[in-house]
Order: sequence, then structure tokens, then C-alpha cells
Amino acid sequence: MIFERKKFFDLTAYRLGRFYDATNLAVYFFSLHDIYIDSAQSLMQKKFREIAVKDKPDFCLLTHYHEDHAGNAPLLKSLCKTKIVAHKKSAGYLNKQFKMLPYEKIIWGRFQPFEPDLYYNREIFDAKGHKFKIIETPGHSEDSVCILDTDRGWLFSGDLYISSKPKYLRKDENIYEILKSLKVVSKLEFEVLFCSHKGILEKSPKKLIYAKIEYIETMIYNTRKLYKEGFSPKKIRDILLGREGMTSYLTYLDFCKINFINSILKDEKI
Repeated sequence: MIFERKKFFDLTAYRLGRFYDATNLAVYFFSLHDIYIDSAQSLMQKKFREIAVKDKPDFCLLTHYHEDHAGNAPLLKSLCKTKIVAHKKSAGYLNKQFKMLPYEKIIWGRFQPFEPDLYYNREIFDAKGHKFKIIETPGHSEDSVCILDTDRGWLFSGDLYISSKPKYLRKDENIYEILKSLKVVSKLEFEVLFCSHKGILEKSPKKLIYAKIEYIETMIYNTRKLYKEGFSPKKIRDILLGREGMTSYLTYLDFCKINFINSILKDEKI
């Protein structure tokens, strides 16, 4: 079991996971005592419960509906009467049993449907004296948001960042929307990036965002160039990203390299 805790001023970053220490297999949620950002995966509910009963948060702000971010929200509602806040587009996923692949259930646990208490109806969400700016950042999912603590310049980025040079993409992700969202975030003023899979990134966080933008733009240019030269998507994958690894096959090609290439070529005739 992975359990790590790191203090950063009055914030605590908790990292939870059941499997080996890999970036994508453990998840951070962030606690400001009475406010949580995300709620981790239900598979880690026992450890999450131990933390939550001490904090008794009044609010939990979700960055998106995925099971590793909203997994323990139902527990917070029943255990601590926590108000769960989400994007309106999250509702259709959170209030029913959305489809999960076998690998997702193994890594994150099953998802229990629930109704959010509040939605991000305004650009600024005020909670317990904290003013959070809600920035819509679709691409990873249609309901993804980044949450900016405007007073301190802390940006909670959900799954928007993770890596400056990603090689894998989920089948339902849109690389062009991700690029657009990264450009929106790059114009914000923030000093620290809180990533749900990398934790607290203090050193030049905006440079990390710029680096990912440049990488994706280069990938788009090279992919399109090779496609016009007659290379197939699989051959382009092999040239730019290499062949599929174990991750691809363990996820039944739901999270794989060819999805990255296909997302770039989605408007081309493949």
C-alpha cells in the first residue's frame, strides 16, 4: 500500500495507492482541513476514512468525475455531511453507474453513484473564506476543471498536467482540447502547481505547462507531416513514440500510444 503525507503551509497532500509506486497508479488529494480538493479512489477508502474523520471537511471540490478523483465523495457525504461541489457536466456521470473497464476497477475500485450538492455556477467559488477561481479545462474529460486559489496563487490542476511529455492517451481524451486547456492555464498567474498524480510542484510550474504545450504542438506537426508522407498511424506511433508497452495491453488499449496518434489524426481519413 502507498501512503504518503506532505505538509505545505496549511495544506496537506495525501498520496494513496494499492499498487507499486508508479505515477499513474497512486493519487493525490489535497486537504485544507475543512476543504478537500478531490477525494481519491474508493479502493483506498479505509485509509481515506481515517483522514476524513479527523478533518471533517465542509466542502470537497472535484476536478472531474473520474473514479480516482470522486471515489470517496459518497463516503464524505454520509460520514461528514461534506458538501460535494462539481461541474454541471459531472452530474450525468456521478449520479449513475458509469461504465468502467476491468483494469479501472482493479486499480481504483468500484464507483458508487451520488448526487453532488453544489455546482460551479460562477467563475469564483467562495468556501470558508477561500476564493477559488474555476477554470474549465476539458480534454482529459469533458467536465475537467482546474481550481485556482486566487489569494495564494495555488493551482489545483487535476489531470491536466501529469507529464510534460506524455506518450499514452485514453481513448476518450481529446488532444486538441487538452492543448487548448493548457494554453488557457498558461495565461493564469500561479506560483505552485498541485497535480493529482505528481503532487506539489513548486519549481517553475508555468515552465512545465509551457513544455507540455510545446511537446504536444511538436507531436501534432510531426504526426501530420508523416501522415501526409504516407505513413500509417501505427508506423507513425512506432517512429514518434515507440511500440506499445505493457501499460497498453493491461488497459486493453484504453490507455495507449496509438490513441495519441489517432487523436491527432481524428479529422483525417484513416
